Amino acid sequence: MTESEGPKLRRALGLSDCVLYVVGSIVGTGIFLSVGQIARKVPSPGWILLAWLLGGLHALAAGFTYAELGTRRPEAGGAYVFLSETFGRLPAFLFNWAMSFVIMPASVAALAVGFAEYLGAFFPELGTARHAFDLPFHIAVSQGQLVAIAMALLLTIWNCIGIKEGGLLNDGLTLLKIASVLALIFFGLTAARAHVPSLALTAPSGASPGFLLSFGGALAGVLWSYDGWINIAALGGEVKNPKRDIPGGLVLGVLIVIGLYLATNLVYLMALPVSALGATPRAAESVVHALFGSGAARWITAAVLVSVLGSLSANIIPGPRISYATAKDGLLPRPFARLHPEHETPAFGLMFQGLLGAAMVLTGSFDQLVEMIAFAGTLFYALGGASIFVYRKRNPEAPYLCPGYPYVPIVYVAASVLFALAILVDAPVAAAKGTAILALGAVVYLLKSRGRAQATGP
Repeated sequence: MTESEGPKLRRALGLSDCVLYVVGSIVGTGIFLSVGQIARKVPSPGWILLAWLLGGLHALAAGFTYAELGTRRPEAGGAYVFLSETFGRLPAFLFNWAMSFVIMPASVAALAVGFAEYLGAFFPELGTARHAFDLPFHIAVSQGQLVAIAMALLLTIWNCIGIKEGGLLNDGLTLLKIASVLALIFFGLTAARAHVPSLALTAPSGASPGFLLSFGGALAGVLWSYDGWINIAALGGEVKNPKRDIPGGLVLGVLIVIGLYLATNLVYLMALPVSALGATPRAAESVVHALFGSGAARWITAAVLVSVLGSLSANIIPGPRISYATAKDGLLPRPFARLHPEHETPAFGLMFQGLLGAAMVLTGSFDQLVEMIAFAGTLFYALGGASIFVYRKRNPEAPYLCPGYPYVPIVYVAASVLFALAILVDAPVAAAKGTAILALGAVVYLLKSRGRAQATGP
């Protein structure tokens, strides 16, 4: 069967699906957990809200940039395709190497374990603290790890059934997630115990380098909470009307997230002083306890559980699409380029990612892997965004044009580079290890290219 006669990716995602997919990909645990870390770095309500606003504007600039790129090349693979066509096959392959074999499986593993941890709050016998059995090499396996693996594989199988089915599940979980956050915002803003804090932009150290460094660290945590918008770019081959739905999904989705994040953080700041927020690892739980008592705290745990489950489902989808595009270029084994004959999904890539994520759950190495690759991954996002300048030079016209060009893409790319440099300064050993992983990918690419050249002959 030739490629033209075989199954093709099904264009089944509409505008509402794209909007909810962007929201579902971004909103995970960050909005519930990261405010404590941010409050410890910038102990001022006004600066905290400014950090969340700047992070949102950065994500919006990224959304505008990738919206144009997505309409120029509405194909599976997203940034892999952009990089391949503008900066060459090696950067594109390394992007796939980082995303498909480290970042996305590690994200699946981390989210699945996070789901198990919160499920353990309701069912302690299924939590990560309950020992199940031991594997060789002194690897202890908990009941929570088994739950995490089961949930990751179950959602992987569900997404193998079809992009429409995967989209419906994501839509439902994201709507539940939005409803729970809106409930927190509404009841929090109207709670009798809430009080409006001073939002003046003042800091004890003024504009000293120490304070700026702390604010940069806070902004890094904020940007992590906004991460996930890039996932929609990998689904370009499955969007019904990419000229409308990719820009609409990216921009509207990011705007919704900005509104939710700013309003939620305002509730946090109205409920507790910054010092109290900085002292708790679970800010949302502490806020609900302060506003409504201990009985309501379990409600926020359920909301986090739904949020994590929605993010897990959304983050399973993009990685295999990147591998699919890479394999079609001959840079990965052929099974990655095959679609299920009935369901028209990259089922092999999905199952490979699910099994790799399961292995990361058992080894517990996913946190270190994500930390190691964060430096290079952020640079690849920026490089993918910079491809818009190459495309514009080749052809100024596109179905959708990024507003504010060239300033909006420049701001996005420059801010991303600064963020990568901040990671390098903050965690140089992890950045070096991430660079080593990419160097290994470069070796694999060169060996693969040499093998292809020898196979085709002179």
